Amino acid sequence: MSATCVVELTRIEDIKRLEPMLRAYITFVSDALRDDAGTSFDPDVLLENTLSKLDGVVPPQGRTFVARQRARTIGMVFLRQSGPAAMEIKRLYVDPEGRGAGAGRCLVEAAIEAARAAGAVALRLDTTRNLTGAITLYETMGFAFRDVYPESDHAKDDALLPYMVFMEKHLD
Repeated sequence: MSATCVVELTRIEDIKRLEPMLRAYITFVSDALRDDAGTSFDPDVLLENTLSKLDGVVPPQGRTFVARQRARTIGMVFLRQSGPAAMEIKRLYVDPEGRGAGAGRCLVEAAIEAARAAGAVALRLDTTRNLTGAITLYETMGFAFRDVYPESDHAKDDALLPYMVFMEKHLD
């Protein structure tokens, strides 16, 4: 497998081209929640919600990175503001054909460096309990479990909250 390259997308038009990957991510999470927890949500609503907030993941508010192998996009991660001194990782995803080559780690490293460069003192994330591979990756990169934070999309989502974990990495 060839080396993974991480590239930043700075235009909303380019990020909109990630819609098929966003749909794959949402389907992956939705299917996993249905299979593991017996709960589900409407993937179309989540996709529309994500697409309607793209202005928060482009400079100066946030950042978007994609991982590429052989000029093919195999992964993505969004970074957005999360309170006055923190940023939040959203939608980390690597397609099944690209997994195992370190693309997820490269994307998280790009998010960490971008958050530091933006002056954030903490980097947060939320994910579902059943995504153990992602949770293990975050733990190996210095993220620790924390209580729910109010800026999380799921802070008041009573249906999904029991299946969520919240993590944070201090960037000092």
